Amino acid sequence: MMATGAAGMEAPDPRAETIGATTHATLPGLPPAWTKRNILKAKAAAAWRRLCLSAAGSRLSVATLGRAPSVVALNVQPDPFPGSIDEANALFQGRYRFAGQLLLSPHQTPWSLTGASREWQEALHDFHWLRHFSAAGGDAAGRQARVLLDGWLKRYGRFDAGWWRPDMAGRRVMAWVSHLPLLLDGADLPLREALLESLVRHLRYLARADKGMAPGPAKVVALCGLALGHLALGQWGRPLARSLRRLDDTLGRLILPDGGLPSRDPSDHLRVLEALVRMREALAAAGQMPSAGFTRALDRLAPALRFFRLGDGRLANFNGGRPGDLARIEQVLALAAPRGKAPSRLPHIGYERVEGRRLILVMDVGPPPPPGHAAGCHAAPLAFEMSAGRDRLIVSCGAGPGLDESWRKVGRSTAAHSTLTLDDQNAWVSVTDFDLGPRPGLPALVTTAARNEADGQVWIEASHSGYGPRLGLVHRRALWVDPDGGELRGEDRIEPRGRTPGRSLPFALRFHLAPDVRASLTGDGTGILLRTPGGEGWQFRALGGHLALEDSVSIASPGPPRRAEQMVVTGSLDAGRVVLRWALKRLDAKA
Repeated sequence: MMATGAAGMEAPDPRAETIGATTHATLPGLPPAWTKRNILKAKAAAAWRRLCLSAAGSRLSVATLGRAPSVVALNVQPDPFPGSIDEANALFQGRYRFAGQLLLSPHQTPWSLTGASREWQEALHDFHWLRHFSAAGGDAAGRQARVLLDGWLKRYGRFDAGWWRPDMAGRRVMAWVSHLPLLLDGADLPLREALLESLVRHLRYLARADKGMAPGPAKVVALCGLALGHLALGQWGRPLARSLRRLDDTLGRLILPDGGLPSRDPSDHLRVLEALVRMREALAAAGQMPSAGFTRALDRLAPALRFFRLGDGRLANFNGGRPGDLARIEQVLALAAPRGKAPSRLPHIGYERVEGRRLILVMDVGPPPPPGHAAGCHAAPLAFEMSAGRDRLIVSCGAGPGLDESWRKVGRSTAAHSTLTLDDQNAWVSVTDFDLGPRPGLPALVTTAARNEADGQVWIEASHSGYGPRLGLVHRRALWVDPDGGELRGEDRIEPRGRTPGRSLPFALRFHLAPDVRASLTGDGTGILLRTPGGEGWQFRALGGHLALEDSVSIASPGPPRRAEQMVVTGSLDAGRVVLRWALKRLDAKA
């Protein structure tokens, strides 16, 4: 039976419905990644990699990178992703828009511009904007591209500790070898020699920096750049084979059986898949077959990337991820695997997905990323994001790309996600570690999850112990979605684990709304009406606390913060436990 609350409202209890025989799938019991032993091992590995990178970038190592051979047969590795003529015209005018920031430099090259974010500078230095000049074509496009290249080579062409970071160097090599005709046709001899010398020095540096790179997305990008450079220079023997073996080894250690990456960041999945797609296209153009390990990695990654897409086609924002560009995501997936369905679970990294006729929901039911992969992790256990039709509805604040560290810290907090906070604290204590970056403190957080399905209905139960060591409490969340995707019911419970806090604790159950969603309280104050940009109406109701509509902020996409709102259920935990029940129901289609 459903309990009834104020004003005769029925509490939306997902367990009150009879859903028949179920298939019960429980998340594997993953051992805690954050132990003293694992932390010490990760810190030692990080220190060793830092030493290797320092040696690769030392004055002696840079001095021995050498010059390019006098005669080299260049092979173009076509860029599989199209450019934009409009973007080329903006670059012609000195309008440099990268990572949501626009800087103007109409009368000089942009290499000395100030006031740019780190993301803006990286987008400038990786040279992938060359594809826009290639799309425009013509002598003017070639001349402008060569002017910009010449300015970079004179400043940074032999080596620069900041802009030769291995993954940056790999991305730059990918761009150069994909647009060699644009850069070399019509170039004078000094520019041709300078480009060729810098390209060869990039490859020698990447080969030496290999041991200094952690087995993560950045290393995949660097090794793909190294292999593409060998293909472009006609070095199809031992150098290419060695770089491909290193790539296969990295992929074998990085990509988990469900296709997930240990960082648990959806954007990392896109970055790695894009690099692998470019590598496969280049190998095919050269008449070479990728290895079985490479193919297996690509086949696993494509469904995992689809898993994180919401109704607008872009990605959910978990653990430092960002929505991304829709055209880029679709291009990558079209080249990787034109057809395929998103899986319902990624059990090895801890995510659940529910997709109905008009609803897509992705829920985080996993632990923090393991040591070595947690630099961008967010304290958001049991948070979820949801879209209605093609519109985002329930989201998180975002990771703050292009913003300063204070904004990024806001984005990492539990309160910036659609989940529950206790005593105004994060779900786990964050420790700033010199070697590992922000990481969860000990003892390790433990999560559990179970999924039931029958007759099109889905019921997910999950819990986390993040508040256990400090407050002696466990957060449990159950979500139920109807077969048509027109209704979502939830229950959030706080229960004691051993001792109780011995004092009254405030709680806040938050549901952050996408910035374009319009919200208003109902006349009796017991519900909130929502309207999406597409015209769909939804109603939210809750029992167990005080419901309010409060200000929020969206820092999910590059650019300045955007105003948003959040639905918040607040109250006090007096007896060591509380039960909050809520429901989100779609109203009639747009009028």
